Amino acid sequence: MLPDEDLRLLAYNIAIKHNITTAMVHKGLCQLRVSGCPWQDADIVEALGYLGDYGLHNLLAVERIARISEVHPYSRVKGLLHHSYESLWINERDENGEFIAPKLLWKENFYNRNERGEGHAP
Repeated sequence: MLPDEDLRLLAYNIAIKHNITTAMVHKGLCQLRVSGCPWQDADIVEALGYLGDYGLHNLLAVERIARISEVHPYSRVKGLLHHSYESLWINERDENGEFIAPKLLWKENFYNRNERGEGHAP
């Protein structure tokens, strides 16, 4: 895990190099942390920047990273995040044809669950 200052600098550099803002990077990173994304913070920041180059921002990028990270480590899909789920060997739909949504937990809901004794707030 990177120290906060290094992470801020990385987010700033990614925003300069890619089609994304630092606010988008910070919000996406926060969302993915709360949701339990197994990737390292630096990998998430890099992935958000990379997806920004392909026009995927905010919730679209976060959902995509959440879904892909359920199946693959970042090192395996680095540079391929914009490819179809099928080409990444990820089932987009279940056996009934229903869309499989990524397991995202919103920060607000995370704190509400903690108040009810169902989770731990960061």
